[in-house]
Amino acid sequence: MKRIELPFEVKPAWLRRLLVIFLLSWMATYSIYTSFYRAEGVETYNRYIDHRAGRSMFYNPWQYRLLCPVTIDVIYKVLDHFVFPLLNINGFNLPVQESAVGKNPNTIKLMEQLKNPEFVKHTIVFFAFRFLQDLAILLLAYSYLSIFVSSNSLRWIGLIIITLGMGNSVVDSDLSFNTYLDVILYLCAGLVIVKNLSPWWIVLITVLGAFNRETSVFIPAIYFMSRADWKAWPHFVKTFLADKSAFLVTTISAILYVIIFFGIRAYYGTRPLEAWRVDPGWPMIKLNFFSSASIKTYMEFFGVFAFFPIWAVFILKSADGRLKTFFYTLVPVWFALHLYTAIGFQTRLFLVPTILVIIPVVLEYIDRRRNMTQ
Repeated sequence: MKRIELPFEVKPAWLRRLLVIFLLSWMATYSIYTSFYRAEGVETYNRYIDHRAGRSMFYNPWQYRLLCPVTIDVIYKVLDHFVFPLLNINGFNLPVQESAVGKNPNTIKLMEQLKNPEFVKHTIVFFAFRFLQDLAILLLAYSYLSIFVSSNSLRWIGLIIITLGMGNSVVDSDLSFNTYLDVILYLCAGLVIVKNLSPWWIVLITVLGAFNRETSVFIPAIYFMSRADWKAWPHFVKTFLADKSAFLVTTISAILYVIIFFGIRAYYGTRPLEAWRVDPGWPMIKLNFFSSASIKTYMEFFGVFAFFPIWAVFILKSADGRLKTFFYTLVPVWFALHLYTAIGFQTRLFLVPTILVIIPVVLEYIDRRRNMTQ
């Protein structure tokens, strides 16, 4: 992973390192704050308990997203056995004036829940886990952007845009651990592909993704598309099959994904996809684009990626070939699938293509134009 350097000169070295840690920590905390203050972060505990009991709010697909709840459960049990007894956590009865919290119901709910020791202990774990997720996204994104963007200042601008996007994408959401792990896994897959690392990492990333969230199905797809020789069209399949490593990695990843996907559902019991306010399909499309709620969708879109997707479309022709492959493979189908099945103003659903493809395309374009004028 590429070492992060500040976009401005700071001496001595210890102060520079301290400032990097401070800035990244501040950025990694921002979306946690917005989740609790503006959204449903206070519901994370109850939804986590429901998941453990097998009664998720939206059973399909929430109940099938295992990796983060299981990981958190293990972390919690270790801390509850070795650390929490030393801290003697009994909950907090904080004296807060009603006039100060009455403006925000989430604050009132949080104050009430802090009286519960179990809520406090779990929330410590939730905060730490999500903080590490956000930090990992920033570190991986910096390393990923470094491949396409030579300007360190532009890389930092990219991190700022990503931070603000994550902080704004919290409508109707709790801490959404599986969504942010999805971003991490896609960034890892992107780094494996563009840095030509061992392709067998794709198998591991796909397996982890399959246990985390169904959207990881596109990880083998972007690997396959990036390894195909499109200049050999229409015989690119033949050239791909000749690359035994690429063929094996793609095939094994896809097979393992399918086994895990259906295995989880067999374990918990298969249920039909639950309607999210309206049924998937045309009713959802109408809600997202042609209803009073669509105004909210358009505004929330801007809060996460502004007009970057439009910008990316018009400059895509000149983009780095690897980014173009990622774009054509992932972006159209990702946006279409989610807008067809889910409420658009829950914009955290679009973080993966935004961070992996759209922001790098725009920043790479700006960096290239900057270099041409020098």
